[in-house]
Amino acid sequence: MHTLTPARVPPYAQELTGSWIRRMTAHYGLPAQDLLRGILTGTRRVRVTGTPRSGLELFLNAPARVALTRFTGLPPARLTGRLPSLATHELRWDDEVAGAAWGVPRQAWVSACPACTGRACSPDRPILVYPGAAGHVCRRHQRWLLARADKPVGIPLQSLPEILAAHRSHTTLVRTLPGGGNAMILAAAMVWSWQVRGWRLEMIWQDRVRRLSAVTRCTPAAVVPHALLSYPETVVIARLIVDEGWQQRLREKAADAGISSAAGVFLQEVGRRINRPWLADWLAAHSRVSSPRVVQADPLRQWLGELTTADGADGTAGWAVPASVLRPADFIERAGLLAPGRARVVFEEAAAASLIGGWEPAAAPHLPLAAR
Repeated sequence: MHTLTPARVPPYAQELTGSWIRRMTAHYGLPAQDLLRGILTGTRRVRVTGTPRSGLELFLNAPARVALTRFTGLPPARLTGRLPSLATHELRWDDEVAGAAWGVPRQAWVSACPACTGRACSPDRPILVYPGAAGHVCRRHQRWLLARADKPVGIPLQSLPEILAAHRSHTTLVRTLPGGGNAMILAAAMVWSWQVRGWRLEMIWQDRVRRLSAVTRCTPAAVVPHALLSYPETVVIARLIVDEGWQQRLREKAADAGISSAAGVFLQEVGRRINRPWLADWLAAHSRVSSPRVVQADPLRQWLGELTTADGADGTAGWAVPASVLRPADFIERAGLLAPGRARVVFEEAAAASLIGGWEPAAAPHLPLAAR
């Protein structure tokens, strides 16, 4: 067994633990498994399951995290601050062993901006990071970061300035408002409910689709399900629903004239802010020909119902979005709803362009790993 000197390759902020281990293999000249066993070797037995081919993330139990902290020489809080999976996904194994398991990341990840990470990454080994609530855009280098493990990829945003402007607003939202991510989930559910009704055919989106297709070299069908398309509208709506003045106005309108009237006022304001003055009338027409079940399942109406209850909704922490109306997390499910009968073809084209993974406005759950 090799004797390892302390780590000389510091982890990058929000990096996947598995990404960091793989990057260190070049420094130490060891396969990832040998390097990992060298790090964990101590007073306990070492148990490692899987390989880097099994998954991109590395999950550790408590003794293994202690060994990793000792190896890095970093304070535990700083290490978990840089490698978030150490804090959010504990491997629940017997503490008699220092245990590690390679597996699939439990949250969305992207390849970090290569211009920002510089010499820390290589063309065939990018730094993989968790984008969190709003880390999916590098405004400095104007890139929407995508998920690919063997090379850094991204969507150039020079021809999509509205995406950069939306990201500035999104960043402000999540920094200044606890629970801002919940507002994005709710807003994304609203926009998705409109998108599947045919809103994707309107002119502003069609122009954005054209520009997005040009920079990704994909057909329109392959880019329409991507989060970038509806991102500016989602951010605008998220900022509106957290506005306490507007919340009070909607409560008063619902109390005076009912939920439908409050929804109409809300949609008129949304239409004004996103330059779709026809939005309220268009959705009202859809509601008139929809079944009562579909109307009641509308995420906007459900939120207004919760907002106007006796308890009210203070902030966004309590806004539950039913799973049935969430924007689907899986690309192929979105493609199937937007391009019926062509989902597989659309998925394969999007996968070739690295468009099927990465950041989504709907947050992934933090699931613990069961003992194996």
